[in-house]
Amino acid sequence: MPTTTRNRGRPPTTWLTTIQKDLKEIDLDEQDSRNRAVWRIRTRKADPK
Repeated sequence: MPTTTRNRGRPPTTWLTTIQKDLKEIDLDEQDSRNRAVWRIRTRKADPK
């Protein structure tokens, strides 16, 4: 059994994980983010739900 210690609790939320979660929530992938027309259509909504 290893004798290393682990941090307690949830790992810290980073900027990148927040962006990835937001893109997944509005169903965008990396290719859509590079396509300006698709990006403008999908991100202009006030509430994507």
